[in-house]
Amino acid sequence: MPKMILTGGQSGTLRRGLRDVFANAYDTQAPTTRQELAPVMDEFPSDTNQEFYAYYKHAPYPKYWPRGAAVQKAGFEAVQFSVVNRDWGVEVEWHKNDELDEQLGNLRKRAADAGKNFAYNDTLAFFDLLQGTVNFLPGTVSAPDGAAVFATVDGNSAARFGATNGNLLTSTGNNCFSSSSVLRGDIWRVYEQFGLFQNTEGYPLWPKSVLDNGLIVFFAMDNQDIAAEAFLLNWHSYSTVQAGNIPIENSLMAANIKIELRPTQHITTDDCYVFLRGAPQKPFFKQVRTPPEEMPFDEQNSKESARTLLRSIIFHEYSGYGAFLPYQMIKLESSS
Repeated sequence: MPKMILTGGQSGTLRRGLRDVFANAYDTQAPTTRQELAPVMDEFPSDTNQEFYAYYKHAPYPKYWPRGAAVQKAGFEAVQFSVVNRDWGVEVEWHKNDELDEQLGNLRKRAADAGKNFAYNDTLAFFDLLQGTVNFLPGTVSAPDGAAVFATVDGNSAARFGATNGNLLTSTGNNCFSSSSVLRGDIWRVYEQFGLFQNTEGYPLWPKSVLDNGLIVFFAMDNQDIAAEAFLLNWHSYSTVQAGNIPIENSLMAANIKIELRPTQHITTDDCYVFLRGAPQKPFFKQVRTPPEEMPFDEQNSKESARTLLRSIIFHEYSGYGAFLPYQMIKLESSS
């Protein structure tokens, strides 16, 4: 947190106290938020109002070079996109006489809540980016290839990442959470879909080492029972086709595929969002131009405060959120 020296008697003391309450709450919550989002969202510095990014298409592969012939050459094509920084803010306001009457308990609580909420902004932005909603962000964000974050085809109407259905699959049971067996089968399809992704040269996109690193699954909080039954309990189902009802082990566990479950209240549908844990590039990112700072106002620097005797502190951040090419995540959509 940037430090601002505030002066001015009791008012200055109050503002310093509210600033410290805000900063302490922010500094307590922020590491937790960053740790939770680390596998799915990066953070970068920014030094202008709009940052430009680019990703290169895959490098060409070597090919047979006959003697006397020119070596095959190919350029390194890049796709550019940009992210704009925006202002985020909240104001804590009080009357001058509140300082005299020491009616300050609620102000400190509001300042603490503001600090926690500022640290929680990244979580709100992440779920807007993930679900295409605008509960926090001012507008939806498309992927750099011109399509939606989750789509069957890219911006050129070609199969996204070279695989039919791209990074948007539909549950085979119409609802991922209709049963634990349906959910396991659907997650198997997601795992296999990652294995079908191709780079721009038509070769497998993900090496086995990345696929074997496991999956992170985000889903609605009220579907925890089915998810736990599918991935956490080492139970056996029984086949009625095979003679003797031979027990069949949980296939994902048997394959040693690590599944990290992330139930959340921010998802209210029966859809699943699955991430490759070992992907080197995160799908979403935040760029920070100005970290949270305080802007105090009273009769000395505000005509409005002089007229109304209302004093305040505005807590402000200047940052932006964006999406990289989403080849490290797949949405598993339920139709009911």
